[in-house]
Amino acid sequence: MVAVNKELTLRHRIKRTWSMRQCARFLNVSIQYLTKFANGNDDFPKGEYVGRERVFNLHELMHMRALMAASAKRPFDYLSWRKPGDPLPVISFASQKGGTAKSLSAAHFAQYLSLHYGMRVGVMDADPQSTITLYFVGGEGLSQMPTEETPSMVDFAGLFQSEEAPYTDHSAETLDSFFLKTSWPGLRLVPAHGETSEGEIQIARLVREAPAGKSFYRYLRDAIDRWKEAHPPATAPNELVTDGKVDPVRLEHALNETLDCIIIDYQPALTLFQLNNVIASSSLVIPQTMKGFDIATLSTFVTGLLGMLQHILAHERIDIGSGANMLLPTIVQRSNGQDLNHIGNLLEHCPTEILPVFYLRSDAISNASDVYQSVYEYEPDTPGKRKGINRFIENADAVNDAIVSRLWPGLERGYANAWMDTFYDDDDGETAA
Repeated sequence: MVAVNKELTLRHRIKRTWSMRQCARFLNVSIQYLTKFANGNDDFPKGEYVGRERVFNLHELMHMRALMAASAKRPFDYLSWRKPGDPLPVISFASQKGGTAKSLSAAHFAQYLSLHYGMRVGVMDADPQSTITLYFVGGEGLSQMPTEETPSMVDFAGLFQSEEAPYTDHSAETLDSFFLKTSWPGLRLVPAHGETSEGEIQIARLVREAPAGKSFYRYLRDAIDRWKEAHPPATAPNELVTDGKVDPVRLEHALNETLDCIIIDYQPALTLFQLNNVIASSSLVIPQTMKGFDIATLSTFVTGLLGMLQHILAHERIDIGSGANMLLPTIVQRSNGQDLNHIGNLLEHCPTEILPVFYLRSDAISNASDVYQSVYEYEPDTPGKRKGINRFIENADAVNDAIVSRLWPGLERGYANAWMDTFYDDDDGETAA
């Protein structure tokens, strides 16, 4: 059954559609405004009818964004794209311990940015287990699971030997080809497979060979910088419509001309290969479960990482993690007082580093996982499953909104505050955590 579910998902990656009301929420407008806009615009997507309800797919949602941005006073409200000269955020989801919902958090954050902001997101899988790859495989650029011939982050970082040197500095265009298209418009993936574990071996070799002009911890950062310089944002959100209609060729080009952020999913380990990911990152998100042993592991991870960074900074003045960095509590049991006490203590002592919104433990996520889907693309087939998934989506939206508020202050939608109002105050007005 697992094999059948996997095959069906890879064949039809995203069948999910959204109602006009749901699209209005993604676009951050009222249903009345969106309905009026649709009625007054001949190029508005037709969608399809399921019963009496009109529903739309991902590509039609992106089409709406382009159409609305063309006539908006603030076009970036509909397509939150980088502007020329803006930095490229590189956000890493890292944990030394497995089972912390790290890949789930990273995948749902990437999809949230696409759904709610129309961002062009690059996802890089640094974990040989390929978990986040499974969330996106089945799209145009990767119809089946990657093989050892598929370029991975080890290739992107140039860690394999070339004919001229013990490493390979790929051209910017070659690096761009390593980002494979997915079923999510503008969202591209550098996948992982078994050979990704070669990264550590190759780094160890390069440390031993010490090629001139190369730092063992900067291979990925230098590759991203080389790609970024050659792929700046060029198209504005309000330049996608001609004669009242979205230009599909121009939209497709704009969706793939650059990225608005890169998300890296780490291997659950602290290695020299993963250190390359840290050095390349502007922000670090650490998903962390709240059990005593797990928090002890977190201490080991942070202490080890700090030691590595101090060693590097002693030899080179380099800007590391200049964006927001945060710990994200995950798989929290609301009924477990110990979990909530740990969060309370962390918030008391490190209020700026700990997210006050977190992932609650949910059995509903297993329904989506059974068919290799995220909760954003999963279509429940029973009322019971629908209720559970919708509750988890509210939780995911709140978590992602909290992360957005740290990374792009002012872009948040208020989901995090609404969730905290509900969670921290019960019916009797008493504090829940």
